[in-house]
Amino acid sequence: MNATGDDSVVWKGHLMIARTRGQRPVMRAAAAAAAGALLVGGLAACSASGGDDTADGGVREVDFWGWVPGLEDLVAQWNEENPEIQVSFHRMTGDDGQKVEAAVDAGQGPDLVQLSTHDLPDYVIAERVIDITDYVAEDESNYTPASWASVSFDGRVYGVPQGIGPAGTMYRTDIFEQYGLEFPETWDEYLDAARALKAANPDMYIANLSPSEIGQWAQEIQQAESSWYGIDGDAWTVGVNDEGSQLVAERWQTLLDEGLVTTEQMWTPEYWALVNNGTIATISYAAWFPSILAENASGLAGQWAVAPLPKNAGSENSGDSGGAAVVVLKNTEDAEAAAEFASWLNGSDDTQETLITVGGLFPSTLNGLASPALLSENEFYGGQVINEVFIESAEETPATWVEGPNYGTIQTAILDEFAKVINGEQTFLEALDIAQAAAIADLEARGLSVVQ
Repeated sequence: MNATGDDSVVWKGHLMIARTRGQRPVMRAAAAAAAGALLVGGLAACSASGGDDTADGGVREVDFWGWVPGLEDLVAQWNEENPEIQVSFHRMTGDDGQKVEAAVDAGQGPDLVQLSTHDLPDYVIAERVIDITDYVAEDESNYTPASWASVSFDGRVYGVPQGIGPAGTMYRTDIFEQYGLEFPETWDEYLDAARALKAANPDMYIANLSPSEIGQWAQEIQQAESSWYGIDGDAWTVGVNDEGSQLVAERWQTLLDEGLVTTEQMWTPEYWALVNNGTIATISYAAWFPSILAENASGLAGQWAVAPLPKNAGSENSGDSGGAAVVVLKNTEDAEAAAEFASWLNGSDDTQETLITVGGLFPSTLNGLASPALLSENEFYGGQVINEVFIESAEETPATWVEGPNYGTIQTAILDEFAKVINGEQTFLEALDIAQAAAIADLEARGLSVVQ
């Protein structure tokens, strides 16, 4: 099931970003060597070739790499309607992302690439992408604030958002009805519901706390208007253990200490067994997760519904587990044409239905959020129009999240420490302190300025 509620496509989003200024890491010799080898595989032909044609008034050419289903059809539509700018498309698979990095660092590569926003800070710092503010600034009003913030820093724009992952909570309606419980609107009520379920049935748990799934944690951090990273002048700040993170940590520490959650690794057969046998009553995750749940728990059709992510006290905020963007790479010979296509692809009224129904994207654009394509009833969820919940979530997500340049490092540090929490070796608060120190050390090792 994709963003429309059918089972044809699943797309999983990513987290948001920012960048720092005045820092430029040195490309490793190994990366340069790898680039030379990879260029033999076809990337050498990917650099833009429209410069001379543009000067002569000929056809401008743009090479675009991406992975979302349906992009071929949209490229064909563009080419038919825009004979003066012709786009070629390459579907990304396997290690194509690494190939693009190596090629760009070697002076080659396509004009445009679809990119996880996890990776955008490193691309900006390494100067693999260019500032496209002058070409797309007027598009900002058509995007959710959080998605536009994910491609921006200090008023400059480095990509066009493409898809987001607003959060909601899937829950077993039959279980809540059986025990006379209303679905909780706040996290305090959620804790009360967890205790009530456990008291009524010792084998019942409100949720599963997976030590390996960072996105569920991150969406609640953003909901609390916190962020792992920030920018202070020309330096990074690190907030892995900030006030909002501590709020989330204390919540899940209570649920864990009181035995109100299971702790299976997500995506495993053991996890899906808990889902299918009715051991866990709720799952909080992004707009792309309902399709995965329906596929893996098909026998429970009609027994699940989707509700808003419970709120923090005094707040209406929701959260988001991330998105992607289309960026213009530094070796392009026609940045204007590349940005024009990216703007049309992600933001045009003409593309939203295909991106939603074929691509499986949950839109980052306001016109996409208003699309009837999002509003189909979902049989697995009892005929509910589940995207109404996720549309509201997208509108309630604060534009406060900042992704740093070492997402992989911080993710590994957090998950390593969370595993120790699950094993009873330390608390979540202690884990956050350790991950905070690891994130700072990694930034400093990269030669980036950090304010503590």
